Amino acid sequence: MTKSPPESSPPESLSSQTGLQLVLMRHAKSDWADEDLSDHDRPLNKRGLRDAPRMARWIAESGLLPTHILCSSATRTQQTAMLMQSYWDNTKLETAHLHVIPELYLAPGDAILEIVCNDFANSIENSGNQPRTVLVLAHNPGISYAASALLEHAIGLSTAAMVAFRCDIPRWSVPLTAENTRYLAEMKPKGLDRDARPQT
Repeated sequence: MTKSPPESSPPESLSSQTGLQLVLMRHAKSDWADEDLSDHDRPLNKRGLRDAPRMARWIAESGLLPTHILCSSATRTQQTAMLMQSYWDNTKLETAHLHVIPELYLAPGDAILEIVCNDFANSIENSGNQPRTVLVLAHNPGISYAASALLEHAIGLSTAAMVAFRCDIPRWSVPLTAENTRYLAEMKPKGLDRDARPQT
């Protein structure tokens, strides 16, 4: 059975939710103007520079503020992460720990989910706690495939779009599947004016 978004989304924040939360997000819009740059090194364009902090605000106001960001090594993903961190820092919110993971660059969907439960879980093994909310910042088609696998139906994430899940797992080392995750919310820059808040 596939998971569907709720018919209506109350405006309440997710801050009262319990359990772990996973946010899958595509980088903001990048610039193709300089043909001499490799794909890995392309920066954000004006739209991307504008959209990243706008999405950061929505994420924070929706109770999805991450404590850790897992980010591809590409310039456009790191810029997206740093712009979001800057917004949270400037508004006196907790700044997420940034993990730059080269393997996330153009990673397929199954590899993205494996990085969460293997590489990331191993990196926090000795910390004594399980971070509540983790945001993965990567590329299409992999990030859309990862979201589609958990939703059990196809979804295409546009630039700077995200989808969030509640994870019914005791620790991040548990493999993420459609059976142990539940849809919470999705948002893209074009939807910010309509501002459909997550379900509670």
